Amino acid sequence: MTLFPVAHASDPNWRSAAEQVVQQLRSQLLRLSPQQKQPHRLGLVYVSQSLAPHAQHLLALLARELPQVTDWAGSSGHAVLAMEHEYTEDSSLAVMLLDVPAAHYRVYSGVAPLTTLGAEAGFEAHSALVHSSIDQTDLAELLLELSERTTSGNLFGALSGDDGVQFACRAEDLQRLRADAAVGVFHAGFSGVAFDREVGCFSRVAQGCAPLGAGIEITQAKGPVVLELDGEPALPRLLQLLDVEASPSAGGGWQAALSELRKTQAAIAPLGRGLERGALTDEAQVLHIVGLDPVRQGIALSAAVEVDNTVIFCQRQGHAARHELLQMGAALKDALQPDFADLEPQNFAELTDQLHIRGAIYMSSKGRGSELFGDDDAELKLLRHALGPVPLIGLVAEAQLMDAHVHQLAGVLTVFTGR
Repeated sequence: MTLFPVAHASDPNWRSAAEQVVQQLRSQLLRLSPQQKQPHRLGLVYVSQSLAPHAQHLLALLARELPQVTDWAGSSGHAVLAMEHEYTEDSSLAVMLLDVPAAHYRVYSGVAPLTTLGAEAGFEAHSALVHSSIDQTDLAELLLELSERTTSGNLFGALSGDDGVQFACRAEDLQRLRADAAVGVFHAGFSGVAFDREVGCFSRVAQGCAPLGAGIEITQAKGPVVLELDGEPALPRLLQLLDVEASPSAGGGWQAALSELRKTQAAIAPLGRGLERGALTDEAQVLHIVGLDPVRQGIALSAAVEVDNTVIFCQRQGHAARHELLQMGAALKDALQPDFADLEPQNFAELTDQLHIRGAIYMSSKGRGSELFGDDDAELKLLRHALGPVPLIGLVAEAQLMDAHVHQLAGVLTVFTGR
């Protein structure tokens, strides 16, 4: 089973960057043996934010120069990720080609929404790659609704800024696109690719945060403000955990507390969950602490929370982030190891081939990269050390998606295998 072709480039001229990518992909496709030359119908394209104004012409160029690709999906972001390199330069893009049979995926968008389960004969979405905007109205509710249109609830992807673009072009649109018609580019809503269960893909999230203690029950909250924890005022409970004081009588007043709070986040999870073996689990959604409410003794977070959930206060730490990234890669590889106990010997080769990683998508966050890992490329080099030399593309975006949850400090990794 072959690896997915990946190409990437950066050039002050967007057209030159796109042409470099096309040449790289053509070269890789030519090197495939006759047995490996399955049609690469699906193209994923990620671009830097500076290319957003050229998105329509860029997509048309790719469609004309790579006519075997019948469907396109993608998004813009703060930086483009490809293989072991984070492109922080302007005019960067990366493309991955997937040889997934057309019957096993659907490109969806605002003009061609993902259908509800059972609505389309012959196709049932199992998981979905999602692109949207951080300022999408009713984001949480719409993500939950989208997840209910898949059998697994597995959504993975990224949210761009309010000036970002999304690519979602189906085979039906290609003729108009190649004639430079304005199709396949969106500035709002949801778009992406849904896959059925025949397309093997597995996702994991890395939070990059070290818990400061056990989870605490939220017993009173109003919107994004946590008012009580375990029946006690929330702010004093947090300050006690951080071992700081915040009062006019304390030296420096609120300044000492604020300095410590800037390094602290709040992970929200179902009651009694979100923490395992001293680390955050995939169920934990890390939110920023955006303010304090001394009058009500509350803590303001970056999203609304509800009572009867657990909050786990944590802090971003480089060594914890590196360890977690290595663990995430190892966990995905372990999940792909076959159980040979009840397998017939003649099926060994087939099963091993099906579970081989063919490509990966990684969505990272602003503030991870060099701030947590030392330099711009360190995060990807560490990840590929854990995974091995698999094709990888992705974005540094405003937020990341894992299942129906939005994360703003995380890295979400999805790997594609055989069936």
